[in-house]
Amino acid sequence: MNDNELNTELLNAELPDPRFVDDEYLAWLYDRNPDGPAIQASADEDGVRVAHYALVPQTYRNAAGEAPFLFSLNAVTRRGTQRKGYWSELGLRNFAKATAQGRQIVIGVPNEKSTPGAVKYLGYRFLGPLPVKVAVPTGTGGGWEHHVVDDAFLDSPAFAALAADLDQHDAVHWTNSYAPDRLRWRLARPHGNYAVHADDDLVVVSTRSAFGPVPMAVVLKAFPRGPRTIDQPLSARRAIAAVCRYHRAPAAVYAGFNALVRVQGVQPPHRLRPAPLNLVVHSFSDKAPQETFRLDTFEFLDLDAY
Repeated sequence: MNDNELNTELLNAELPDPRFVDDEYLAWLYDRNPDGPAIQASADEDGVRVAHYALVPQTYRNAAGEAPFLFSLNAVTRRGTQRKGYWSELGLRNFAKATAQGRQIVIGVPNEKSTPGAVKYLGYRFLGPLPVKVAVPTGTGGGWEHHVVDDAFLDSPAFAALAADLDQHDAVHWTNSYAPDRLRWRLARPHGNYAVHADDDLVVVSTRSAFGPVPMAVVLKAFPRGPRTIDQPLSARRAIAAVCRYHRAPAAVYAGFNALVRVQGVQPPHRLRPAPLNLVVHSFSDKAPQETFRLDTFEFLDLDAY
C-alpha cells in the first residue's frame, strides 16, 4: 500500500466519511494542489499506520498582496495509541517543514475536543468559534443560472468566464485567494457534489445535506463578481432563496463570515451545529504575526468540512 492508501484506511477507521471510500480524495488533496504538495507526517507500529497529520498549501491575500499559507487537517491517531504523543510529535515535524518552506501561517478548524490540545501542545492561537447560521429563503429565488459541478463544467467556457470574474474584490485583512486554477482544483474534489449559482453580483457554491429527515442546502462560498470594495457589502438574501429553490430545501446552513457578503440567519442549537467549530492559527513568520492575525472572510469552501 502507498502512503495515500495507508492514510485513507486510518482516516476511514477513525473518522468514517464518504470521502475515504478510496484513496482518490487524498491523491487530489495532497498531490494535485496547484499551490504545491501537502506537508505531511505519519507514524507506524509493526507495519500498521497509527497516526497521521497534514498541512495543505493555500494562497491567501490581504491589502499588501499574496502570501503562502497552510490549512491543517486530517490529524488522526488510531484507537489504543492516543496517549503516546504522536499528534504533537507529527505536528512539530510538519511545522519544521513549513518553516523551511517559508510558509507564513497555518489555519485550522479543530472540533471542541481537539482545540485545547492544539493550543497547549502546538501553540495555536484560538480565534473563537466558527459562526453558524440557518437562513430561511425569502423571495422566489428566480433569475439565477445554475451549474452542476462536473468535469464538463470545469472545462467549459462558462466556468472560465465565471472564474475570471472572481477574486477581484478588495481585501483588508486575510482572505483565501481563488485564482481560476485554484478554484477549478477545489471544485474538482472527489465526491464533492457541488453546484454553482450565479447572477450579476454574486457567484455561490453550494451542496445539499440533511439534518435528520430534513433536507438542507449548504452555502459553501459566496464570491462577489468583479471589483468591489470592503465598504460595499452585498446581501445574500436572493442567493439563499436561489440555493434553497435549487436544492428543494426549506433552509440553508452557512458557516463562517464574509466581509463583502452579509448572510442573515439564526444560530442553530449547539447540538445541531456542524463540526468542526473552532478557528485557530499558528504563525511561522513575522510577516503574519499570530497575535494580530485577522481574517476578512472564511467559509466552508476554505476548509474541509464539505
